[in-house]
Amino acid sequence: MPPELAPIRSDANTDYYEITQRTAQLDILPGVRTEAWTYHGSFPGPTIRARSGRATSVRHRNELPHPTVVHLHGGHTPADSDGYPMDAILPVGATAAPRHSAHGHGAAATTGNLAYGERTYLYPNRQRAASLWYHDHRHSFTGPAVWRGLAGFHLVGDEIEDSLPLPRGDRDIPLFICDRSFAEDGSFAYPLIDPDLHTPGVTDRYMNGVLGDVVLVNGAPWPRLEVSPVRYRFRLLNGSNARRYRLTLEPGSSAEPFVQIGSDGGLLDRPLPHDHIDISPGERFDVVIDFAAYPPGTSVRLRNTFGTGPAADILRFDITGPTLHDDTAVPDRLAPIEHLDPATAVAERTFLFQLGPGGWSVNGRPYEPGRALADPRLDTVEIWRFITDVHHPVHVHLDPFQVVSRNNRPPGPFDAGWKDTVDVRPAEAVEVAVRFTDYPGPFMLHCHNLEHEDMAMMGDFVVR
Repeated sequence: MPPELAPIRSDANTDYYEITQRTAQLDILPGVRTEAWTYHGSFPGPTIRARSGRATSVRHRNELPHPTVVHLHGGHTPADSDGYPMDAILPVGATAAPRHSAHGHGAAATTGNLAYGERTYLYPNRQRAASLWYHDHRHSFTGPAVWRGLAGFHLVGDEIEDSLPLPRGDRDIPLFICDRSFAEDGSFAYPLIDPDLHTPGVTDRYMNGVLGDVVLVNGAPWPRLEVSPVRYRFRLLNGSNARRYRLTLEPGSSAEPFVQIGSDGGLLDRPLPHDHIDISPGERFDVVIDFAAYPPGTSVRLRNTFGTGPAADILRFDITGPTLHDDTAVPDRLAPIEHLDPATAVAERTFLFQLGPGGWSVNGRPYEPGRALADPRLDTVEIWRFITDVHHPVHVHLDPFQVVSRNNRPPGPFDAGWKDTVDVRPAEAVEVAVRFTDYPGPFMLHCHNLEHEDMAMMGDFVVR
């Protein structure tokens, strides 16, 4: 389990944390050690448990050999703490930003709001209970940084969630699922054009995204978990750079394998049963699994039917724990959700995600910091249409959205509730209703295939 981080101090409104970004030698594979880039020495990084309406202040100190940026994925966060990709934290002791060749723009220095050695991010947590995560977001180098370990959970709770009879405590388990590849000596293998990270990008065969051949769950390869024959809540996160998963349980049971209770933006209004779950990079699904549906002693595998060979296995649950009295339940009603009315939209915007002559692009142009693709007004509803050539998981910063349609048909089975990342399939048009609140300023939308993101499939929007 990822360690939970304790605040260094608290006052009436805020909990204060400190995280050091540093290299660490980790025991991931048997018999070898892996050098990772970490938050506080672990992969995933330490989990922060926050409360809705109570601020979290996190001071990050960069003791890594390269600049970093921290983004709270799913956070309702002011622009100056959102992790804009140019707002780098330079390593301790650095006196100038590195120069690198950005896609399509020649050599350029980092031009954002630079911090020297450390930066404090303030997260007001003025949002519903939800399973968020934080990760590196540096311009052009997010893929290798996350691959090497810069990611962790940020879980927000609230009174509505507390009032429900859902599994909690050691039966409320975050699962960070990702794929990685390793060299023979145990080091992370990632196909950078430039291993020194001066020139961004991966070698040509990985242009569509880097896939690994080892599946990790909370940093462990193909692990197993002893469970009792009772209900458990699992917070599923796809932390892969590019791999999509279709999650199934084998063997099946007489009950629905997964009962979805939450999405990216928190609890659903009603639970949804699924016999499988499709999850793309950046997405989260909160589910309840009832192991009482299986005979004691059964081993149940969480599998990926989109994968083959070693990528088809994820995790094994061994129902060998003690028999417990289960006083939990999944109620018919979970949490109220305000539904955005598309008829009230004041604007419609289209964003085309495709591979063009200049590389991966949004609306035909590679990312250019400071060039806004949209200027939505605070507290107004808009319809945003995402159109793709191949698979692109599209992520929007600042506020979650609600899926309105797919190819002019109703939303899909995994689109319920508030979303901040939507899996847009090949040659598909997905319409979402968005409304930005509280915080003006520049924010981002981009593909969450991290190689596509690093190869300029991003865009700014400015909330006014």
